[in-house]
Amino acid sequence: MMKPRQSRERVAKSPVSESNAKMYEEHALTELRKAGYRITMPRVQVIRALADTKVALSAYAIHEKIIVGNGKIDVVSVYRILTTLQDVGLIYHIGIVDGYFPCYLEGSTSRSAVLVNEQSDQVYELKLPQEVIDEISRQGAENGFEMSTIKVEIVGCPIKK
Repeated sequence: MMKPRQSRERVAKSPVSESNAKMYEEHALTELRKAGYRITMPRVQVIRALADTKVALSAYAIHEKIIVGNGKIDVVSVYRILTTLQDVGLIYHIGIVDGYFPCYLEGSTSRSAVLVNEQSDQVYELKLPQEVIDEISRQGAENGFEMSTIKVEIVGCPIKK
């Protein structure tokens, strides 16, 4: 089951424009500095590996992308860096595809919605309307929960016209 996803990840070369990837990289490095983290080459390599993708990448796919690009990093470091990036709110972990994706919508990782194209694995960020957040919070409160994170993952395919 992992083989088909990995091959699709390799096919997704650089679908994001170079300027958008660079903007994401600069934003991520700025946010890491603000959060008190040092900017290290392994962190930069992981950020760059994520910055130019439209599909969620597994930690192993990120590792492979860095190695193929003549970088040096071990998989354990990739996982540690992904945890840091997630804690700072710079990436999503998308459970339905068990991959990581850059967060372009500022401040949305704790209140996020993503749409995954089941045919191409391409990921789209969706902005959750405040009314939806309020309704989810209301229903959570009715069931004795205070929401700390709202994460919506949707799988679908393009509508054929």
